[in-house]
Amino acid sequence: MSKILVRVGGVAAVIAALLIIAQQLWTGLVTDPGPEEYLTDSIMYSTQLLLMVFGVIGIALAQQRGAGIFAQIAALVAVLGCVLWFGASLVEVTLLPSLMAAGSPLVDNPPAGLVIMGLASFVTFAVGSLLLSVSIIVTKVLPWQPAAVLGGGIVLGLALSSVIPGVLAVYAIGFGWLGVACVRGANRTDAKDGDSAHRAGTPTPAVN
Repeated sequence: MSKILVRVGGVAAVIAALLIIAQQLWTGLVTDPGPEEYLTDSIMYSTQLLLMVFGVIGIALAQQRGAGIFAQIAALVAVLGCVLWFGASLVEVTLLPSLMAAGSPLVDNPPAGLVIMGLASFVTFAVGSLLLSVSIIVTKVLPWQPAAVLGGGIVLGLALSSVIPGVLAVYAIGFGWLGVACVRGANRTDAKDGDSAHRAGTPTPAVN
């Protein structure tokens, strides 16, 4: 069952990465966004965050055999961050179009409580993603290279996303790369299990 979840999470991570890259391209192409463009962007963002929840779960399960306390905490924080940030983005998708259509002042001046919740969700998401990348490097179950790209991409995104368009594609590449590593790892495990079962079922030749 866990290998199925690992594969599902790996595929979800790859799709999420592709959506992140597509959104970066979309944002660069749309120079004068209106309500429809904002809605499309928000839907793409919410979808990728939902897929990232499954991706993080798959990554966490893929390295569970080597996971210590730090890796377990990192996985929990990463999953929690994805869920909270997905919830915050879902509020934007469901409420923002109607507020913009009604010309509500809440579009430009949202309630302080909502801003605080959104900020807390984003911080948890960013910290959890960084902890996850560090835990992957520490446990050495999954390749460290995509984890390094993921962590470096998050740092670059936090520092330069408002300056360099498309920089978030770096962390998307790392996340998708980890998804591919999860699927490959599950396939290798199946191959080893099948080989072991075959050897166990093969009778030992008699020695004369």
